[in-house]
Amino acid sequence: MSVLASAVPARRLPRAATLLAAQHQSSIAAVPRAAAIAICRARALAARAAPRRAGPAGAPPGAGTGPARAARMTTISLSLDTPELAQAYEHGSDRQFNHGKLLIETLGVRRGQRVLDVGAGTGRLAAHVAEIVGPEGSVTAIDPLPLRVDIARQKARVNLATAVGRAEDLSAFATKSFDVVYLNSVLHWLNDAQKERAIAEAARVLKPGGKLGFSTGSREKPHQLEPIQRKVLADLGRDAQGNRPYKLTVDEVRALLERAGFIADTVEILTFVDHAADVDEILKHSGSSSFGNHLSHLTPEEKREVRERLAKELEALRTPQGIRLERNLIFAIAHTAGN
Repeated sequence: MSVLASAVPARRLPRAATLLAAQHQSSIAAVPRAAAIAICRARALAARAAPRRAGPAGAPPGAGTGPARAARMTTISLSLDTPELAQAYEHGSDRQFNHGKLLIETLGVRRGQRVLDVGAGTGRLAAHVAEIVGPEGSVTAIDPLPLRVDIARQKARVNLATAVGRAEDLSAFATKSFDVVYLNSVLHWLNDAQKERAIAEAARVLKPGGKLGFSTGSREKPHQLEPIQRKVLADLGRDAQGNRPYKLTVDEVRALLERAGFIADTVEILTFVDHAADVDEILKHSGSSSFGNHLSHLTPEEKREVRERLAKELEALRTPQGIRLERNLIFAIAHTAGN
C-alpha cells in the first residue's frame, strides 16, 4: 500500500509533496521468515502465557472514570503479537514509514543529534534517522513488543541501539540526555494515564530547547475505514468499539503538551490517501499494525463474515489504482523551554 497524496501545508512542510508522491520506496533487507520465527518463538509463547493487560503499558483497569472508560482500558493487549504479524508489519509498513519520514523532516533532525525513537516497531524509521544524524549522532530505538525489537536489531549499526521499552517509562535514560524524541503512530495505543506519563517522560529526557514530535490518530477526523467497519459490526450485532485505539482531538493534544511543560509549535491534522488492492490487504495491514488487536474480540466465524461484508462495502471506493481510503493523523511538534 503506498501513500499517493496528502493535504500538507506547504509553508510548514516544504518537501512534503515530494515525500508523499513517491511511487517507489527504498526497501529494508528482510529477515528470513524461518529465522525470525526461530529467534522469537520462545518470546511469543511467553507473551501469550502472560495475563492480558489493560493497555500497551499494563495500566490498571481502574484508571479513568466511568464504565465506558473502564471497558476500553481492557481492549488493547501486547500478548497477541506473533512472529508472522511482526514480519507482516516489517514488509507492509510503508504508510507509517512514509509519514514518519515526513515527521522527521518537520522536526528538522540533523547530523550529530542524539535521538530517541519511542515505539520504533521493526526499526525502519530509526534506521533512516540513523543515516541522517550520522556517526557523530546516535539513535536509540525502543518498543514494547520483543518480536519487533528482534527484527529492528537486524538493522544494527554503530550509531543505532535497540531495546525493549515503554513510552511511559524512560527511566533507563538520563534527564536532559536527548536532542529529539519522537513517537510515530504510537500515542493512540496508550490510554489517557499512559499518554500523560509518556509525554512527561519525553519532557524529562529532552535537553533544554529539545524537540518532541509525534503523529497520532485523530478522533475528530477518523480514518475513512472506521465508519464502514462500525456499520458492518453493528449489522452483525457486535460491539463496534472493540480494540479501537485511544485517539485524541487537536485541542486535547495541545492540552497534553501544555501540562507536560512543552511549548507547541505545530498541532494540525494531515490527510493521507492510500490505495489497497483488496480487503485482504487492508485487514492484513490492520492486523499487523495493531499487533493482533484489530477485530481480536470476534470469533473466527465472525471475522469471516466481517471480511465478506467489508469487501462488498469497500468496492464502492474502488478506483483504477485500487480501493481508495483517506486516513487522518494529528502531527504535533513542540519544544522544551531553553536557549
